[in-house]
Amino acid sequence: MKAPRSPGSPGAPGPPDPSWGLGRTLRTLRHLRPGQLGARALHELGLRAQPVLLPWTRRRYAADERARPFPLTLAPPEGKGLERARETAERWRAGTIKHLALEASRDDFAASGFPRLFRYERHYHTELVALASLAAREPQGPWAAEAAALVTAWARACPPGAPDAWEPYPVARRIFSWAEASALAPVLAPVLAPHLAAHLRFLRGHLERHLLGNHLLCDAAALVAGAAALEGEEAEGLGALGANLLARELHRQILPDGGYAERTAHYHALVLRDSLLALSFSRQRGWPLRIEREVCAQLTWLLAVRRDRFRLPCLNDAVPQARFIAREALGLGMGLDLLPNTEAGVPFALLPETGWSIVRDDRHELLFEHGPLGPDEQPGHGHSDALSYELIWDGVPVATDSGVTTYEVGSVREFERSARAHSTVTVDGEGPDELWSAFRAGARGDVLGLPSRELEHGGRRLRASVRCGLRAWTHERALLYWPGAALIVLDRVRGARPGAEILSRLCLDPRWSFEGALRGPLPLALQLLRGELAGAASGADRPREGWVSEGFGRALARTSLRLRADASGDCAYALCAAGFTVSLEGARLVLRGSRFTAEVALKPDGLPA
Repeated sequence: MKAPRSPGSPGAPGPPDPSWGLGRTLRTLRHLRPGQLGARALHELGLRAQPVLLPWTRRRYAADERARPFPLTLAPPEGKGLERARETAERWRAGTIKHLALEASRDDFAASGFPRLFRYERHYHTELVALASLAAREPQGPWAAEAAALVTAWARACPPGAPDAWEPYPVARRIFSWAEASALAPVLAPVLAPHLAAHLRFLRGHLERHLLGNHLLCDAAALVAGAAALEGEEAEGLGALGANLLARELHRQILPDGGYAERTAHYHALVLRDSLLALSFSRQRGWPLRIEREVCAQLTWLLAVRRDRFRLPCLNDAVPQARFIAREALGLGMGLDLLPNTEAGVPFALLPETGWSIVRDDRHELLFEHGPLGPDEQPGHGHSDALSYELIWDGVPVATDSGVTTYEVGSVREFERSARAHSTVTVDGEGPDELWSAFRAGARGDVLGLPSRELEHGGRRLRASVRCGLRAWTHERALLYWPGAALIVLDRVRGARPGAEILSRLCLDPRWSFEGALRGPLPLALQLLRGELAGAASGADRPREGWVSEGFGRALARTSLRLRADASGDCAYALCAAGFTVSLEGARLVLRGSRFTAEVALKPDGLPA
C-alpha cells in the first residue's frame, strides 16, 4: 500500500478559529532559542538575495585548483555493506539512481517534479561513496573512472548557487561523501580536493544556526571531516572551527542518558555516525576533537535500544533502514576503540531523559514512550506520540510505531506526526501537541514519567501522564506487563470538554488483523475491560487510518483499533497469551493463567498504585 499524497495546504487539524494562524505562530516562536529568529531572518534574506548575488557566488565558491589533498584512510565496507554499495554502483553505471523508492536518470541533477527530500538526496553523492568503495576493492575496475565522471558531470550541471544543490545541508552531506571517497580511493583525492575547498568555504558562511539540531551538528562534523582531507592552513582553521562547534553542540544536544535530543533512533544513529567519522579523520590529522565522552554515551544508548538483527525503534521520524547507519556507527566506534562494555539482555532499561522505558525478557519487549516531543528549539522530527508503546511478542511485532514515509507537506505527513498514527489516546481526534506544516510545533504536551515498579511473577508496572497544553485535558496511562503472558493498558482522561470522543488506539503491526478477534501469527487475545470497541480500520480504507513505514516513499497498510472510553473517560484493555485472562474485580485487577495468578490493587481513580 502506497501512502497517499495530498496537494492540500498544511495546517493543524481542528475546528476553524479566526485567531488560529496568529496564535499558532506565536506559540511556535516562543520556544525558539535566542539568536534563532535573527539567524532565520538572515537565512531568508540570503535566499531572496541569491539571484542578485549569483555572479559573486559563482566566483567565490568556484573549485580551487590550488587545493591539495591529505592522505586519509578508511576501511571499505564488507558483507551486506559491500553488497549495498555494489547495487548502488551498478545502478549508477547503468544510468539511473534511486532514492526514497523513486528512480531517476543519473544525469537529471535538477530532479524537477520530485519531492524536495529526493532533490536533496540527489546531491548527497552517496553514489560516489559506493563507487569509491568498489574502486578500493577492485582497483583495475571501472569504478574510479565512473566516480570521477560523476563529480565532473555534477560540477558542470550544478555551479555554485544552483537550487537545492547549494543549500547548506546538501553541501554538508556532500562534503562527507567526498571526504569518505577520498579516504576510500586515494586516486580520487586530487579530483575532489578543489571542490572540497570551495564547499568548506561555503559551509563556513552558511552554518544552519536558524535550525540548530542535527543540521548544525552535521555542518560542524562535515567541516572537520572535509578539512581533514585537505592540506594547508586554511583547512586547519576550518577544521578547528568545526571541532569547537561540534564539541559544543554535542555537549548541548546529547542527553544525560546518552540519547540524542530529537528523540529518534534514526537521527541518533546519523549524528553518531557523522561524529565518529569526524573523530576518525581528526585523529589521523593529529587534531584535537574532544567528543569521546559524548559519543561513548551515544554508543551505550544505541546498544541499549537495538533489537535483533540490529532493528531500531521507529518512534518519531525514523525508517527501518536506520539500522544500516547504526551498524556503520558501531563499526566506526569499534575501530576507534570506543565501544562500551555493556551487559547483554538487560531486562529493564530506563532512559529517563529520552523518555523511553524498555522491558525485555528473551524474545519479548515492551517500549513505553513518555518523553517530550523533542528539544524546545527543534521539535520538527517529533510526533504526537506521548504515552504510546511498541510491543514485540516472542519475536513477533504486535503493536508498532508508524515511522515516517515523507517530509512533504500534506495529509500523509500530517497523519504520520499525529496521535492518530500511534498506540495512544486521542481526544476529538487530536493528541496533546499542536503540530503543523511539515516540521512545526506550537503548543506542546507536558509529559510526566512516574517511577516504575516490579510486580509479582516477573511483571512490571509503568506509568506516565501528559497534559494537553492547548486544550487542558490530561491523559494518564498505566501499563502492566508480564512478558509472554499479558499486557494490560489502563487509560484515564480528565478535563476533556463534555461529549468529547476519547479513543484509545491500538495500532497493530501489518502481520495482524481484527475480525471480531485478533488474527495473526500468535495465539493472542484482546480483552476489553473498560469502554467499547468503536471500530477497526485498515490503512487501505478511507479515511486512511494507518500504515507502517518500510522506508521513505514506501508504506505497508496496517489495522488500527479504536477503543472508546466510557462516560468517565476511562478505557482499559489487555493483550493475553493463550491460557490467560484478565478481570476487574472491585478494587483489584486479576490476571489468571495456567502458570500463575497475579493481583494488582487499584486506587480509587481506577489506576494501579
